[in-house]
Amino acid sequence: MKILVLGGTGAMGTHLIDYLTRNKDVEVTVTSRKERVNHDNIKFIVGNARELTFMLKIVKEVHYDVIVDFMNYNYEEFEERYHFLLDSCKHYVFLSSSRVYANHDGRITEGCPRLLETTTDTDFLSTNRYALRKAREEDMLKSSGRINYSIIRPYVTYSNRRLQLGIYEKEEWLYRVLNDKPIIISEGILDKITTLTFGKDVAYGIYKIALGKPISEPVHITTMENMTWLEILKLYADIIKEEIGKEFIIYTSHEIKSIEILYEGGYNTIYDRQWNRQFDNTKAEIVCGHIDYFAMKEGLSTCLREFLKDWKDFGNTLFLPLNVKYEIEMDRLTSNRNLQKELVRL
Repeated sequence: MKILVLGGTGAMGTHLIDYLTRNKDVEVTVTSRKERVNHDNIKFIVGNARELTFMLKIVKEVHYDVIVDFMNYNYEEFEERYHFLLDSCKHYVFLSSSRVYANHDGRITEGCPRLLETTTDTDFLSTNRYALRKAREEDMLKSSGRINYSIIRPYVTYSNRRLQLGIYEKEEWLYRVLNDKPIIISEGILDKITTLTFGKDVAYGIYKIALGKPISEPVHITTMENMTWLEILKLYADIIKEEIGKEFIIYTSHEIKSIEILYEGGYNTIYDRQWNRQFDNTKAEIVCGHIDYFAMKEGLSTCLREFLKDWKDFGNTLFLPLNVKYEIEMDRLTSNRNLQKELVRL
């Protein structure tokens, strides 16, 4: 079986490659932006999978049994290539997102309404922000007349290189904490229930789906466990203090629009992080078989401790490039005590 993995070097993709490495019945090709060493049954091709000419060359040379696509295309990019992606393999696995779901009281199933069909926010609908874009790209597959695809909707995933807090990636919160800078977080997020799933567990589900028959419909692969963002914040703070002796310095605020606007124009907060997000993974258990999910508290603790251990040796080189606009605005806001609630040390 020949498998092509597009953009498989992130929190889920690296674990998927590990699973595929153990399966000697498959030949795997992975696209990468930088040189990597081939090993076992894994071959890397250097190039940008978002470049159409590069992609056309790859799929012209080999007809793959499976294509697993981690790429985050814009709407126009996906529109111009989804037909040839479907034509180039027997099974196309598309990574969508559980952010496509509208607000829901209780556990979310795959049949729950999507934002695209339910929101009355015309300004939002006029955009192709992430939640809408993924839903529209799903619809392209559904209207293609083809059935050789599966749609996977992960939610927030984590690893020892990706640790999220509300709308922030580790580069926006952990970098500042480790470099003795305060952060601000929206009060509207802290009391919300959320679901964070270990990237390796999601990758196992993707692996099982990829090697099976196309299901021609969406499935989300998420743990059933939940925590509030405040519980996650306190967990992070305890571990950071225990491991390196630093206090978590944070402000809370009713409104941090100038920060949130940097994250999809603020829609990431409005239409996701300020909602409770709990999932029913019954469908994934049927499609993928049983997944032994890493306990959420234990998993987050383990991954943060691993990162901090490496940070002691390698320092800030472990962080991705910083968002300069974010850093400037966060510094400005945290220096203006009149705009913020009292400083909290966790």
